[in-house]
Amino acid sequence: MKKYWMVFRLSWARQFEYRFNFFFGRMRNIIVLLLLFYVWKSLTLRNGSFAGYSEIEIITYVFMVNILRAVIFGNQGITEITREINQGIFSKYLAMPVNYFWYNFFRQLAQRLISLISAIIEVVIFAIILKVDIFAQTNWVILLWFGVSVFLAICLYFVLSYLTNLLAFFSREAIGPKFLFDWILEFGSGAYFPLSILSRIFFIPLMFLPFAYLVYFPVEIYLGRVSFWQANIGICFQIFWILVAGLITRIVWKKGLRRYSGEGI
Repeated sequence: MKKYWMVFRLSWARQFEYRFNFFFGRMRNIIVLLLLFYVWKSLTLRNGSFAGYSEIEIITYVFMVNILRAVIFGNQGITEITREINQGIFSKYLAMPVNYFWYNFFRQLAQRLISLISAIIEVVIFAIILKVDIFAQTNWVILLWFGVSVFLAICLYFVLSYLTNLLAFFSREAIGPKFLFDWILEFGSGAYFPLSILSRIFFIPLMFLPFAYLVYFPVEIYLGRVSFWQANIGICFQIFWILVAGLITRIVWKKGLRRYSGEGI
């Protein structure tokens, strides 16, 4: 475990070496946060609610999404795995006493934690500046399920993202599928709007896919908009998709290793 803790510490230090990239990424998230705030604020002005969400719920949804995107998605532009495989850098990990999966998990965990701290500060500052009320959940049972759901969402996204990056074993153009994956994920996870505002013909199929359980589902738990049984079922779906994605990842990993030639060394 010490070696992965060292990976975490080195990755944490590395984040501060590229301050401009980090700052640029946070500015993008602030722009998205403000844009969504004013869009949803305008939709709730007339009746004080929209699509079954009260004004405080929809505003809380927007601010919570900013926080969850930071800790769950981290830097979606990360393509280190793809780059390392394509350039042959991956070969050195085969000779190191580390598990490549966990190495990348802890390498990205540092970036997620820094983004999380930044997102929380952003939410607090803009909540004060914009003078908005944010719903504070006080039910410890709901908060417990919310925490479990967020943890599972982090694991689910990482496995799905890791799987997409492993396509580099089979194609040098794996960045394309990764970009497409991130684009679909943004909309399918509820990062821009609550999925429940969609027609049932779109909403029901989405709830059987893994994307809805990355952002939309955890926020719905926090807001208390799902029952105890619905929360349990949703968490079971998260575990199910983690296991399915993990199994597929293991298969792709084994086949990828057989195809890997260390090209670029």
